[in-house]
Amino acid sequence: MKNQDKTLLIMIVTSHNEGWKITTQRSHGLLSAMLAFQFEIDLPNEIMVPTLITIAEHDDGVAETKERKNLTDAGAPRHFLVQDGSAKTDLKQFQNVMELATSKSQINALLTSMHLNFIFSDHVYGEDKQLDSFLKDQEKNRKELLKNLSFDNRFAKRLYRLVQWCDAFSLLICMDKIQLEGRKMEISENPDGVINQVFYKEDNVITVTPWPFKLDRFIVFYEYKILEQLKFTSIEEFDQICNSTVPQRQEFVLVK
Repeated sequence: MKNQDKTLLIMIVTSHNEGWKITTQRSHGLLSAMLAFQFEIDLPNEIMVPTLITIAEHDDGVAETKERKNLTDAGAPRHFLVQDGSAKTDLKQFQNVMELATSKSQINALLTSMHLNFIFSDHVYGEDKQLDSFLKDQEKNRKELLKNLSFDNRFAKRLYRLVQWCDAFSLLICMDKIQLEGRKMEISENPDGVINQVFYKEDNVITVTPWPFKLDRFIVFYEYKILEQLKFTSIEEFDQICNSTVPQRQEFVLVK
């Protein structure tokens, strides 16, 4: 998902009858990888495994509950799409996630860099010199990685579409965006260039058309926490309460 407000991609926050529902990007990433594991795509092990890891870790890089930007001025947990008022992008997360990806493999580095390029695809050069420099370095980095891996652009883009598709689908689930009563909504362009649609068949039973998965039925999940406290005096208090709250698990059945 694009980072339209130049804040860190960190937490998914929604209101709940009992307080705040907090889903970390790491939990969303794990769900993304579960979807990718079931996706019908013919890739050798040495490419598929690094791709799965990239999908699981594509938005890592910071400890979500320790970031001061994760509280609004009113002391509420900040949803990742809510602007924080910053004029410039904090590059810490993106630098960290690239360092983590690069330490694993060139495939991880390439796909993660492509994801950052997607996030900032609407960036206007000249507004933020540090971000300008970071994105130019990543462009150069991708060219070197493609050369080293002997990947052509067409193959790399197809591989990245798997990352993007699973990311988009997972976000729809975690943000409770999938429509009820059988109303279809688009996910994203999948690796084969097809736009899939998703809808609920019944409570917690999801289907996708056309069906892109290996199995006709499988289970996925994500974990979240419910915080009854609505306002926090500091990020340290928020972090402490998050860490002491027992996570809950939301399961979904995907059926053809």
